[in-house]
Amino acid sequence: MFEDFLNAVRNFKTSKTRTILSLLGIIIGVASVIMVTSIGQSATEDVKSSFGSSGLDLVSVSTGWARRNERIDFNEAFREELYAEIPGIKNIYYTNSFSGTLRNGGLDVNMQLKALEPGYFGATSLNIDYGRSFTLSEDVTGAQKVILGAEIIRFLFPEGEPIGKTVILQADGYRLGFEVIGVLEYSDAIGFEDPNYSAYVTRGFYRRKILPNATASEIMIQVFSQEQAPRVHQAIEMLAATKTNNPQALHVFSMQSILEQYDRITLSMNLLLSGIAAISLLVGGIGIMNIMIVSVTERKKEIGIRKALGASPAAIRNQFLVESATLTLFGGFIGILIGLFLSYLVVSFFNWKFSIQWMNCIIAFLFSALVGIFFGMQPAIRAAKLDPVEALAGE
Repeated sequence: MFEDFLNAVRNFKTSKTRTILSLLGIIIGVASVIMVTSIGQSATEDVKSSFGSSGLDLVSVSTGWARRNERIDFNEAFREELYAEIPGIKNIYYTNSFSGTLRNGGLDVNMQLKALEPGYFGATSLNIDYGRSFTLSEDVTGAQKVILGAEIIRFLFPEGEPIGKTVILQADGYRLGFEVIGVLEYSDAIGFEDPNYSAYVTRGFYRRKILPNATASEIMIQVFSQEQAPRVHQAIEMLAATKTNNPQALHVFSMQSILEQYDRITLSMNLLLSGIAAISLLVGGIGIMNIMIVSVTERKKEIGIRKALGASPAAIRNQFLVESATLTLFGGFIGILIGLFLSYLVVSFFNWKFSIQWMNCIIAFLFSALVGIFFGMQPAIRAAKLDPVEALAGE
């Protein structure tokens, strides 16, 4: 076997141009497969890293399409029902959103404000840049405190130092002063909301001053681990369908479910594009077969002499199979190197983290060997069946 390999290498050296041309199809096919899988995986990892700080352990619930008798009220009874009926829930946070205008001196901005419960910031990975978060007593008493996003601070407080200062909130006929107690870190993550342009007050204030005893408009559920998020997601939908006979009574959204869906789509696209790229391997295999047929025809004298000296048909067949497989293995190796290099250039251009699919590299390498064996089989059998007398006479 090793001697056949060395003979194959020597034959490649004697016909370099033919060898290079026969390798092109294999190289292009393998390089295409490596590029598709590596670039696709790098893009997926980049999307996941963008979602990462947004909370893959969170499930958002809001009111869906439902008639009045099918509506589910987000009250304390429903909170307890969620804890009791659905395992895996760590925390449940009720929130309300409302429109208003924040004003500081001559500067004002119209925006959506969010009323939330203590612990919400920690669950959603929203960090306080400076200042502090709400306390439990401030939520209970409905204290007029506000936490602002980084971009809101830049607009309302161009001079800086907003902590302890007062902004005026005008909403639903109310005009109230709020003390700024915290500023959120700037975040470019993709998530449930954009904290940079948001303002937050306590839900206790909202239920006392804006809409007394209001039920929540949205629920943010934190699960114990991100792997449980899709299961909790489905369980909430099933609970809503059971309570109302309307599968659209609630709108449930989770980043983990979206990412799993994205993974499935990416996998399907990679398989489709890899299948298209594999056509190049088949074309390359046909080229290998043609080259090997020509090689058998040119080397009839060599085959006749080997057979006359006692070489068995199996030895002749294996010699040409090893030569065909070696040719495609070289092509596969070169294709992997080219594919990784081009993938790295593309990934670097988009500023993604380069992710190598080593298993795909191994599969592509082995597949190239199988292509060589499959398409080299017919010429190898043809060489093995040559009669030594006819081969030498033909020369």
